[in-house]
Amino acid sequence: MLDFNQRKAREELKAQQEKLGEELAFAVDHTRPWQWGSWESGEISKVTCEKHGEYERITLIGKDIRGRENLKHSLCPSCVRESVAKVEAELRALQVADLLDEVGIARRFEHCEFGNYQEINPTAARNLAACQRYAENWPSIFETGKGLVMTGSCGTGKNHLAISMAKQIVRDHLAQVEITDVMRLTRAVKNTWRSNSERTEEAVLTHYSSLDLLIIDEVGVQFGSPTEMTILQEVINARYESVLPTILISNLTFEQLQVSISERIVDRVTDGGRNRLAFNWESFRGHSGGAAA
Repeated sequence: MLDFNQRKAREELKAQQEKLGEELAFAVDHTRPWQWGSWESGEISKVTCEKHGEYERITLIGKDIRGRENLKHSLCPSCVRESVAKVEAELRALQVADLLDEVGIARRFEHCEFGNYQEINPTAARNLAACQRYAENWPSIFETGKGLVMTGSCGTGKNHLAISMAKQIVRDHLAQVEITDVMRLTRAVKNTWRSNSERTEEAVLTHYSSLDLLIIDEVGVQFGSPTEMTILQEVINARYESVLPTILISNLTFEQLQVSISERIVDRVTDGGRNRLAFNWESFRGHSGGAAA
């Protein structure tokens, strides 16, 4: 969530964006801004912008409450377009910051990017390339609901790459992405069963089932009850039926994961086992320069 200063900046930028839109419409189409709607049309002349050269300027003529004549000139269209682009870029940056904050990246892993992932072996390099393609091809991934399963030992960089994908997809496409784990997901649902809960079970399930991308970690590690398995399956099935991509991360092998959460669920996420990455090497956490998520 944006802090107070960021929210204030966003509102100021939106107001500026609206004003610039009016200025651009006036400069290009001669559509009068509402506050000058009653002013009389003056001359249309050719003037020169120091940066962009000659443009056509329209002048409106009005009078203030004391009867003094005031003039309103249209601005250089190219200058206004540049100002609009600058404001839009700043608004987009705030939107990205807000979306990234909602991803749920733990502070310990905020540094994770594709650029600092360690390709310690050929398979790690191939997995990096596959995850980069997933993020780069997000429009088609989102359109087809292509999921992914990442399996293998702890400390091999599965989370590092998942976080890197989430960041790039948010930055490039303003997608709603969330990273959670099975325990947090099931707890969020079960907490709604309390009599004093402010959220309903349906609202929580809808939240997880409607995100553009949901990344679920620690899949298959433990299930305390059939109810927890049912919750996970319900979320994954709902996303599958809505053609929304899901990424599962597990420290189990692919085969063990199939046994743990059912072959049918894994098959749906991986499209019959095609969309999976194995991280079958020793953990490099704690090695020199090798902190892996």
